[in-house]
Amino acid sequence: MRKVWINIIFYLAAGLLQAQELRQTLFDAGFENVQVKEQDDSLKVFFEHREFRNPYHSMRFANLLLQHSGFLEKPLVWIPLYHNTPIGSYTAGDFSFKELSANDRKFFRKENHFFRDYRFHLRVHPEVSARFGYYSHPFQTKFNLILDSRIYVAPGLSLQSGIAIPVENSLDNQSMKLRAAPSMLHYFAQPFNRHFIGLSLGSFYYDRYGVDFEYRYAPMEQAWSFGFQTSLTGFYWLHGTSVYSEQMNNLLAIADVEYRLPMENLSVQLSAGQFLFEDRGARLDLIKQFGTVDLGLHVASTEAGFSGGFQFAFSLWPGSFYRNKHVELRTTEEFRWEYSYNNEDPVARNFRLGMPRLPDLLRQYKEGFLKSL
Repeated sequence: MRKVWINIIFYLAAGLLQAQELRQTLFDAGFENVQVKEQDDSLKVFFEHREFRNPYHSMRFANLLLQHSGFLEKPLVWIPLYHNTPIGSYTAGDFSFKELSANDRKFFRKENHFFRDYRFHLRVHPEVSARFGYYSHPFQTKFNLILDSRIYVAPGLSLQSGIAIPVENSLDNQSMKLRAAPSMLHYFAQPFNRHFIGLSLGSFYYDRYGVDFEYRYAPMEQAWSFGFQTSLTGFYWLHGTSVYSEQMNNLLAIADVEYRLPMENLSVQLSAGQFLFEDRGARLDLIKQFGTVDLGLHVASTEAGFSGGFQFAFSLWPGSFYRNKHVELRTTEEFRWEYSYNNEDPVARNFRLGMPRLPDLLRQYKEGFLKSL
């Protein structure tokens, strides 16, 4: 009997040691909040990696690391986190998707260390605005370099802030003084499987401040998803440390439905409602995913007129500049830019947050897309 207990204790100790080594191996490679749930038939690994825009690349990178480290005695199941929130489970190899079980949720709530197991990230990314077509100034631009950080202060809740460094401005009369970058509290959660919410309070891009709420129903194994966004914002303008602001009286309310076509990683998204400046109408987007890059075309028809254009989103090179146990300096995981040929009238205009909108985020986690890579 004593020998049996010794074997059990030895087995448990060996398992704990292996889990600790696995966590350390991934943490050293930039993974954060790594939690290992060992089961009889598999090893479930919760993790977040903020350098990668697409979860496929983080899971593939982790799999390569563990292959070289000799941890693959059991089949691996990856549970990627976004904003300190688990999205779902993906089987290593074929990337088949399963929704989170009640036990998985309970395990993560117990083991989640939203403050201790994250590095302090400094993120570098450009802010670019442009206007084309004026005879005297054919190409007008405003270029700022943003240095910001996101700190988790509670499960799923972060505080984001930083500075904007003006580099070029031939577009408007905003000064070239250092000023605060868009700063906000942001909450992201999946309260129930397939249901996602995002809530932001603070200042945003396109000189907006206020409150923004998003909801999305997004089954990762299905082609359809739908949701809505609503916000109440006002205009603000920074000149160094001086602030000019107007009342929060601009209501935005947009609903959308998106369908993933069974070909070439194409998605069609139809949005309708009241855009910025009480502009009512509809917009149609066609989005093509190329691994870590999204390319899109859009047309819009509203009370303000008709417009069309393109957009793209990708991770900026080179990724991580410097990383140690507590700090990481890196480029942004997503740089997004959009151009509409009717850039004078506010046709179907929206504003950007400091993180991706829910449709753009959750599109990256679709099972069909990951299996195609």
